[in-house]
Amino acid sequence: MLKGPFCSRSGDANSVPIQPLLQYDFTNGSVVNAGSLTIALSTPEATPSLTLGKDGDTNGAINYTANNQYYSSGDVGLPMGTNPRTFCAWIKPTSLPANGSHRVVFRYGSITTGNFAVLAISTATGNKISFLGYGYDALADYTILVNTWSHLCASYSGGNAADFYVNGNFIASPSFVGSGPLNTISGSLAIGTWTGGGGPADYWQGAMDDIRIYGMALSAKQIGQIYQMGVAYVE
Repeated sequence: MLKGPFCSRSGDANSVPIQPLLQYDFTNGSVVNAGSLTIALSTPEATPSLTLGKDGDTNGAINYTANNQYYSSGDVGLPMGTNPRTFCAWIKPTSLPANGSHRVVFRYGSITTGNFAVLAISTATGNKISFLGYGYDALADYTILVNTWSHLCASYSGGNAADFYVNGNFIASPSFVGSGPLNTISGSLAIGTWTGGGGPADYWQGAMDDIRIYGMALSAKQIGQIYQMGVAYVE
């Protein structure tokens, strides 16, 4: 089946907006969640600076310039276990990760046991976009442009693969590789690092805007709608 940004909204009365669980658009530096969950962000180390958002709005995006900058919170209410979910974010990295490492957009779950879920860009025998599950990872071949805004989404239906999209376009459906299945266990949420466990933090470098987590596997059409119009609709 062809996948891509088929974004036209149906005239059906059932075509209603889908509310994300989390949505941080950082307008005027705000870290208030516009989604359905009550999750307050804090800054355990240092606060990211502000920069122009994806739409050119002043102080409309967060910007990471140092390795100790990130936000964190609890993750109660986010999809756990093997439950479906969709991750999306506008990203503008200033550099790509070194070979064998990652730049984490966000992650949530248990860093104590390694049962977490991560949206990242990675480099492992080439540049990748990635959904990481700590030793059970889905990586698609793709080189994200640096110093340029890109819309990245990963849609997971609960199986053994994830669908990746960049700027509303379907990229690939790589299978998870490693010791599975995915089993996210509640722990904490972090934006811009995965922290803890004594391993590398894999801090983000660059800007982020409009970070979202949905409690369902969005379709190609719905992801195209988010990219084009900022909202996904029930099909």
